[in-house]
Amino acid sequence: MKSLLLTGFLFQIFLLAGCESLPSFLNQITETNKKEKLLQISGATEKRIRYEIVGKEFVVATDHPLASEAGVTVWKEGGNVVDVFAAASFAISVLRPQSTGLLGGGFAVLSLQQGRVKKAYDFRERAPNKASASYYLNEDGTVIPNKTIRGPYSAGVPGNIQGILQIHKKYGKLPLEKVINPAFVYAKKGFSVYGDLAKAIQTAWPHSDQDMKQIFGKENRPLREGELLVQEDLAKTLERIIQNLEGEILNGETKNKIVEYYKSNDEFITSLDFSNYRVDELDPLTNTIFGKTILTMPPPSSAVHLITIGNIYDELKRKKTFPKGEVGEIIRLTESMRVGYRDRAILGGDPKFTDIPVSKLISSNYAKSEASEIEKKVVSGAWPNLPEEPLRKESYNTTHISVLDKEGNAVSSTQSINGSFGAQVVVPGTGLVLNNTMDDFALAPGVPNLYGLVGSEANAVAPGKTPLSSMSPSILLDEKGKPFLVIGAPGGSHIPTAILNTLYHYLELKQPLYESVSYPRYHHQYAPDILFMDPELKEVFPSGELPFYKVKYSRHWAKSFVVAREGDNLIGVSDPKGEGIPLGF
Repeated sequence: MKSLLLTGFLFQIFLLAGCESLPSFLNQITETNKKEKLLQISGATEKRIRYEIVGKEFVVATDHPLASEAGVTVWKEGGNVVDVFAAASFAISVLRPQSTGLLGGGFAVLSLQQGRVKKAYDFRERAPNKASASYYLNEDGTVIPNKTIRGPYSAGVPGNIQGILQIHKKYGKLPLEKVINPAFVYAKKGFSVYGDLAKAIQTAWPHSDQDMKQIFGKENRPLREGELLVQEDLAKTLERIIQNLEGEILNGETKNKIVEYYKSNDEFITSLDFSNYRVDELDPLTNTIFGKTILTMPPPSSAVHLITIGNIYDELKRKKTFPKGEVGEIIRLTESMRVGYRDRAILGGDPKFTDIPVSKLISSNYAKSEASEIEKKVVSGAWPNLPEEPLRKESYNTTHISVLDKEGNAVSSTQSINGSFGAQVVVPGTGLVLNNTMDDFALAPGVPNLYGLVGSEANAVAPGKTPLSSMSPSILLDEKGKPFLVIGAPGGSHIPTAILNTLYHYLELKQPLYESVSYPRYHHQYAPDILFMDPELKEVFPSGELPFYKVKYSRHWAKSFVVAREGDNLIGVSDPKGEGIPLGF
């Protein structure tokens, strides 16, 4: 294994250095490398037959096989990519309750009708009218432990139902009943508990309320892998949504049950919060990344910082002062990430409440200026002496859906209830798990959230405000302006770098799509000042070879879900770190 890794390493060094010709022994290594598989995360090669698909008509990539199957079902019934998105969204809320749900929120980017329709939808959770930092702080200004992570006060006003329904109403073809039916069947008849869900139930069990334990337990214990999960109350909620559409969450029984629950919790969320909620329909943020046009989500998404990272990397490629080979590439990528996440920490928030200089952050002048500052540091060798910092707990929560058809119609949507099982509270009689998205706000300067991210006053709690999010659903266009790649990821703070790593290997290094998704990743988020590397990279880059960074070898949290058009084929990949699969035909 080590010999193979070093072979790939040497090849990439000379490739990235741009050598016109190689010594004979390196030519031989190059030929050998062509016959060998690229470095992959553990088990990825064996999983390829399951996690990659080639289609001609359409492909959907999701985080559960039955969610992808729901998309295929509605497509076969005459649906379009929006019907597929909606069916998969409702299905995944049933199938991955630890990651997402109808009381969560999300973003979606669409390109439809040969590019005539380009939209970005923000249906993220909003802070209730009663919300303020005082709910979560002691008198001395310190944060009350876990109050933003668990329980009724950790939840924001949900938007998933409203967002999915509005998008489907405007652009879907099929009746809502057909779109929701797969999810209803999964909830009513049940499905087998898989490993990731069993582990999440087990972990959440000590903190779960009684309603949650009744659904996800059996004989006063957590459900185990292989046992049947039936969600009868959730099936009834889905039936009511079919009958009442958005009215169900505005003034129907489901909304009434939520409001009733909060009557004994300081009326933290009220009927007025639901009446005031609005899905934001926006123009996508448009720029370039690795030479391709990208349509992505404006703030409060972190996609603006993803673009900044890509632009700075492009500028750093032009610098001749960097080390050659992959070590130089690590420096370019890492320093670009550091700037992007620094900007996120200082500037990120809801643009309705704070000024976010988007045009500046994605401009070429800004990229050139930051690249010059990075070059000065590299040339001078002025690397900081880094202190020890604690690692944050891993999380694979949130979910993503990518859909692309042969005509170039595309939907990219990331949805979440934030942490694993959100607030770890089920609203009685609904089967719905509350989100814990209030943790995405910055409660106090320098205090990290569940994912280790810090924020500033720009992301402080305020009534009606949307918290800063890492979610960055994106669509890439070819030279003719036609979508050719749909991408996104769950995984908290690692979402932007999952997308960056995948696009870097696919567009910059020209590796196959599956290998690009499953290649070991780098991640740096400014604070903590640590370069995270997937463990497989340890043999290639022992930490002693990167003395200018504090390196931690740990699994990248995020999972990429991608569909790309290559000629007449549509290639779908669900990240082999997860349990979802792509489907299509």
